[in-house]
Amino acid sequence: MTPDGKRVLVCIRSVPGGLDIIDTTSLERVKTIPTKSGMHDMVVTDDGKYAIAGSPEGKFATFFDLKTEQIAWEIQYEKGAQPIAIENGPGGSAHRVFIQLNDPHGLISVVDFAKRQEVDRIKLPDEPSGFKGNSHGLGIAPDGKTLWVNAGEANAVFAYSLPDLKLLGHVPLPELKLPGKPPVGARPAWITFTPDSKTVYVSNIALKSVSAIDAKTMKVITNIPTGEVPNRISTLVVP
Repeated sequence: MTPDGKRVLVCIRSVPGGLDIIDTTSLERVKTIPTKSGMHDMVVTDDGKYAIAGSPEGKFATFFDLKTEQIAWEIQYEKGAQPIAIENGPGGSAHRVFIQLNDPHGLISVVDFAKRQEVDRIKLPDEPSGFKGNSHGLGIAPDGKTLWVNAGEANAVFAYSLPDLKLLGHVPLPELKLPGKPPVGARPAWITFTPDSKTVYVSNIALKSVSAIDAKTMKVITNIPTGEVPNRISTLVVP
């Protein structure tokens, strides 16, 4: 949803893809911005001026101007573009954008919003490893001090300090251990935070649970059974 609450933005995954814009008063779709391929995940800048979405199959990220409701620019990649996080600049504008690329262990494209180009890449450490699953899910804590990144092959969540992108360490996620079989990883999917940035929540697809992590000690506090496969998660703040 846009910050003013007037529009809901929906990524269309099926080909040819697009970004649907829904008016929250009429509850009708008022426009579709066509794209070159199906879109997956989308975020909106805090100032409400831009939306950014990635395409796993098209291997690109699209930056939408929400004032003109047109595509502003795109960045093409050699891998699919998946979850996205925005590092804020002055007045809620975007400073840097972190785009998770489709890579088994973890690869993040760092985009300078003003320059409209990739300026760096983060490759997650090679260890730990040995689990199945893609690198999927990342988020910036509400205080803007840390970037957290899921890695399926590592069965862990990695944390980086902002703005210097220094690796702080990783948090191992739960495993399923079966007799005579190699351990099954949690297959982490999405990340959300408490507003005070003290607790990180990760949804675990394979284990049907959500891990609550203490951000300071970088340890799992508890694993919450969900009953079914959890995927996208977010935090609701109740006044």
